Amino acid sequence: MCQGVDEGAICDHRFAQGGGGSYRVAPQTGVQIHFIKDGLFVNFKSSTSVALAQPNGILIIEYPRTFDLHNLRKFERFKTNIPVTFFCEEGDKKFEDLGILRDLSSGGALISHTKEATKQKPLYISLELPTGGSIKLQKAEVQNLRKNPKSESSPYVTGVKWKDLLPETQEGISRFVTQRSKERRENHR
Repeated sequence: MCQGVDEGAICDHRFAQGGGGSYRVAPQTGVQIHFIKDGLFVNFKSSTSVALAQPNGILIIEYPRTFDLHNLRKFERFKTNIPVTFFCEEGDKKFEDLGILRDLSSGGALISHTKEATKQKPLYISLELPTGGSIKLQKAEVQNLRKNPKSESSPYVTGVKWKDLLPETQEGISRFVTQRSKERRENHR
């Protein structure tokens, strides 16, 4: 839990106990924090103090004056909520599923769905983009599979990488990325 994360403010973080013991930081020594969020690697050093007069020990991390950001992704991702259909063929059987496209980039996509996919077979993805255009039977290679136990409606999440982009798919994704980039720039002003 972080409170007061405004520039120049103090970040109050209560560490949970884990691994058989609690985290210990010597008062006024400082810490170096690393984390990854939305494909950005964030790194900063900050001073700390420990409030021991509390029922639960509290580590107070001062808001950093400077920090480093490194984009770990090759292509910028844009969050979406678009219905998608996809299928793969295994021998003479056709495995088909409906899902939700959670994010989209020029390099691939993240899909949540109900049936488990496999890494060995390519997926063929179809969807209508909100900015106009569509993706029809675009070949994609499965890069990442995981189970999402928190969701009953779509318990599987699959990351895919586009393969052999069709010209109409490339045009539709390009229009989508351009529109979302423009919206982000306008919202940051």
